[in-house]
Amino acid sequence: MKAEPKPLVLRGAVISQGEAFLATVDRLPLVSYGDTAEEAESRLVRDFRNWAESREEKGILEKELIDAGYENVDEYTEIYLIFSDLDDEEQQP
Repeated sequence: MKAEPKPLVLRGAVISQGEAFLATVDRLPLVSYGDTAEEAESRLVRDFRNWAESREEKGILEKELIDAGYENVDEYTEIYLIFSDLDDEEQQP
């Protein structure tokens, strides 16, 4: 019997820095830049995939996520990277 996948939602954000945009993932050492918000986000998605795949190949992805503060992570965890615009969030009550 195969275990059901457990979702883990990672939060990405894109912020404007002058004429460039910076994309990050909460609690992970990943940062990407772009000339547009879409470019920064796209680059971060690519970098995140490469980061996760390299750690998965080494057998340390779960440990890295747990060390970053994400709980209940195991081989059945399904990771989602969701983006929000920090400028929009700052305007919400």
